[in-house]
Amino acid sequence: MELKNIINRTHSLIEAKEMKKISQSNMAKKIGVSSRTYTEYTRGTNEPLAMKALLSLLNHLNDDEIVKVVRMWEDAINEIKVSKWQKMKRNSGIY
Repeated sequence: MELKNIINRTHSLIEAKEMKKISQSNMAKKIGVSSRTYTEYTRGTNEPLAMKALLSLLNHLNDDEIVKVVRMWEDAINEIKVSKWQKMKRNSGIY
């Protein structure tokens, strides 16, 4: 799973927690970045700084919600590993 997807899902979790829609502009203010910068994070550009933004977003969640994000990330990584293994297996002719 790409970092932009995790940021977008974390944004959604914060909205659910606060029981209201939060614009990208308002979320940007919450984590101390410009609206443009936050938009870049959600589009997958500027990834090194996006990681800092993700940590700021996580600061707005409780422990259980953070665990949910981390598990989601782990599941995505495992899916990528399985996919790569299956591709390598097909390419090597091993079935």
